[in-house]
Amino acid sequence: MKNRPFWNYLPSAGPVLSFILIGLVLLSALLYYRAVKIQRFLEPALALSQPRYEFSKSIIAAFQKEFGANPVRGFQPRMSSIFVEPSLLFSRDGTLKPSGKMELAKLARIFLSLLQDERTRSDISLVLIMARVPYYGTQGVNAAERANAQLAMGLMQDALFQSEPELGRKYAAYFAAAALPAGLHETNADMVEFRIVSSELLHIEVMQKLMKYME
Repeated sequence: MKNRPFWNYLPSAGPVLSFILIGLVLLSALLYYRAVKIQRFLEPALALSQPRYEFSKSIIAAFQKEFGANPVRGFQPRMSSIFVEPSLLFSRDGTLKPSGKMELAKLARIFLSLLQDERTRSDISLVLIMARVPYYGTQGVNAAERANAQLAMGLMQDALFQSEPELGRKYAAYFAAAALPAGLHETNADMVEFRIVSSELLHIEVMQKLMKYME
């Protein structure tokens, strides 16, 4: 009995192609289903993050316009805050350095440009100038340290208004100086922070973008 060639035992091309096409259709359906699920998750996430991203983007753009795009020693722009090393601003006796006043003048121009823009101003509730005072557990915060820190933050606020009189004349209500207790293991606790607090309008914009996904 003669041996038959092995290809004679293979199924015909028609059924094989049919199974391949059916498999491709099923795979495409599965990938489409997965893509729709991912899209339904990503769209609300993007709707939530976009207003805050645009808000932070405006702050970073104003900072880079004044200081340039390259990193600046002693300055750390982070989202809606600008951190500054105190040694750039203050001398050892607690008075503002002449160079520190120049740096504050740059910051004043940043805040003025943000507040002059109607769209950005509507998203700003407060510009909080703050330092953090060490917290000593059960003993709390040293009153003298807190008073000195509060005084230093007030001096900086006054310097901002002196360097840009329009900032104090038109937008003083947007500014506040504070000395807060430093939290345990808090990052940048030794730096002065200029925190731009978002307004309720920004939260409303986030909710409006999210509502269409809840209908």
